[in-house]
Amino acid sequence: MDLVPGYREVRQLGAGRTGRVFLATYQSTGAYVAIKYLNATLRRDAEFMERFRADTHRLVELDDPGVVRLYEYVETPARAALVMELVDGVSLRTLLAEHGRTSPEAALVLLKGILAALAAAHEKGVPHRDVKPENVLVQADGTGKLADFGVVVHAEEPGVPAGSPAYMSPELWTQGRAGPPADLYAAACVLFEAVRGRPPYRAYKEGTGGEQDVLALRDLHLMEPVPLEVVPDALRDLLRRGLAKDPALRYASARQFAAELEEDAVAAYGPDWEQRGRRRLAELATLLALRFPLAARTEQVRRASAGSRGRAVRLPALPPHLWVAGATVVAVAIALVLSGGRWSPGAGTILMPQPKPSGELNPAPVDAHTPTPRRSVPVSARGSARPTTPPVSTGAPPVPPVSTGGPVPTPAQSGSAVPPPSVREASIARWSGSAGAIRVSADGTGPVRLSIAYTRRLDGGPVSTVRRETRTLRGSTAYTSGVRQDPGSVSCGTRAYLGIVVMTEPAAVNGPQVSEVAVDGPACPSPSATPTPSQAPSATPSGATPTATGAPVARPSSDATPPAPGYSGEGALPDATDEPTAERGGLVEGY
Repeated sequence: MDLVPGYREVRQLGAGRTGRVFLATYQSTGAYVAIKYLNATLRRDAEFMERFRADTHRLVELDDPGVVRLYEYVETPARAALVMELVDGVSLRTLLAEHGRTSPEAALVLLKGILAALAAAHEKGVPHRDVKPENVLVQADGTGKLADFGVVVHAEEPGVPAGSPAYMSPELWTQGRAGPPADLYAAACVLFEAVRGRPPYRAYKEGTGGEQDVLALRDLHLMEPVPLEVVPDALRDLLRRGLAKDPALRYASARQFAAELEEDAVAAYGPDWEQRGRRRLAELATLLALRFPLAARTEQVRRASAGSRGRAVRLPALPPHLWVAGATVVAVAIALVLSGGRWSPGAGTILMPQPKPSGELNPAPVDAHTPTPRRSVPVSARGSARPTTPPVSTGAPPVPPVSTGGPVPTPAQSGSAVPPPSVREASIARWSGSAGAIRVSADGTGPVRLSIAYTRRLDGGPVSTVRRETRTLRGSTAYTSGVRQDPGSVSCGTRAYLGIVVMTEPAAVNGPQVSEVAVDGPACPSPSATPTPSQAPSATPSGATPTATGAPVARPSSDATPPAPGYSGEGALPDATDEPTAERGGLVEGY
């Protein structure tokens, strides 16, 4: 039974301290939405609920590209649900956990978006109350959205005000005063963390394996100088004022903060800083596209087992989120139209319904449910907008082209190079984990730059770029290019995912492409089993080559089925030296 009338739940996306989030569809249009059910602790907090109800009356009318849109708030005696815009991306927390940190330009792009969202909310009288990386969602085009306005819980330490201790301003610690100045302080903390990979202040209890020492952290926020010496020079003035202990010494408003950010960014990084920053965010988010809410897939696995030849089976397709326009990081959401507009919830890919927009939901009760009348919600507590048609843009307006700053080119002389063509399509014809083929079609014979990244991750672990390469294609309008990559060894009892990411410049109309093959290592021998020499060869699976240590090297077959088309993002491939951290954020973050 669907718990919010008018919506059909699809599956659970995740759970956290504030509640559970489900993917759902708006039944009238098929649009995907996200529905968050507040947990029982929050619902029992009368002070929180009174304030939250008041905030939702204003939030449903807040329509800003940098804010996750709230469509409807529904409350019954048994539950409270928020129907929200679905953002197909990952949280900044997940991005930092995988990649460690961002470039300064990328961090400034994030902060600019956060400040624009806060400005729109503050002007309606709604503070966020819990700005942190978990609540910043990064999409595949590098744009971000701020989520979870007003949804804030108390720390588990007694006497500590509601909020996230690593991002709480001094006045919030001492007076419990949440408001615009506290939001700006938290936003500055996020800027610091984006460029350093950690918040400005940290404190842990000894002998707890990393448990946060909340009271020590409070003292740092109250008295410790801002550690400006570890951040780039261009960011120091912004952070010095943004993290001022006295609210009166901070920026007077989010708009003032954003204006000074723009001035400092242009002075330090040039007029094209925003395009470079957004491109970098797109690169980082693109590598995590398999974690996007609409990238649900059935894993199809090759097992490197003794005496058998593994079969690589295609992972279901990612939805074709993006159409990349020119060389800028501009994305247009594209709905995949199914025959008859029907969706079958069987195993396999979850596809977009008839062109209707972002939003999705899944059936799964949050609490034991007994039919109860819906709470009468005034008209002002429901947004005038409904999830009807997909947005044309994923958020921010198109980024202006990069200015080279050079002279205007003179007319081409005879013998000049053929100009780059438009790339109609790029596709991965096949990928087995170690070998494959890429096809590119263009409308001219000019040069096309083909960029390829080979990725690897262990089951449940971060994605790392193993190797990248570039090729220049010219002289034809259709190309088939073979690729090979050493898959490395797969330890017994583990699963590795071997991926390939393909991009072109000029960007292909169908955007970047990705394929990933899951490879299982052999079964681990019983601790008591001691193989005889005659048994030893069986430890090396067919299609695998033993390494010096005896671990098999997976050699997936060349007859693998074609990869899943469709990928999100645009821009240059990341450096192979970018080493992700082991920490991993949760999908529920940001809702």
